[in-house]
Amino acid sequence: MARARDKTDWMSLPDEILAESAVLFHDTRVQDIDPEAHAPFVIARLLDGGTLRRVRALVRHYGRERIRSFLREGGIERISRRTAPLWMAFLQLVPGECTPKSSLRRSSPFWTV
Repeated sequence: MARARDKTDWMSLPDEILAESAVLFHDTRVQDIDPEAHAPFVIARLLDGGTLRRVRALVRHYGRERIRSFLREGGIERISRRTAPLWMAFLQLVPGECTPKSSLRRSSPFWTV
């Protein structure tokens, strides 16, 4: 049986991030954010709209490698085109490393069997 969420679970986000939560998470209740389960959401919001101080807290909290993995695994499409090159350079990612692999879908008009 899953344990009930404690109301203080959200407090595991760093204070620097919580200080800006009204702006970063304006469309959700911050106490409903689980930093682990919602890590892609938190990382995307901070990379897109956080200050440098908040991004430093993000890197301390999740680590550079986890953020790099987020971007490599499709997260690059969750942040704006304006900020993506900045974070790719900061995290030393090469351009092709974060490009999603395209695949044809059966519903595509160009799909041939």
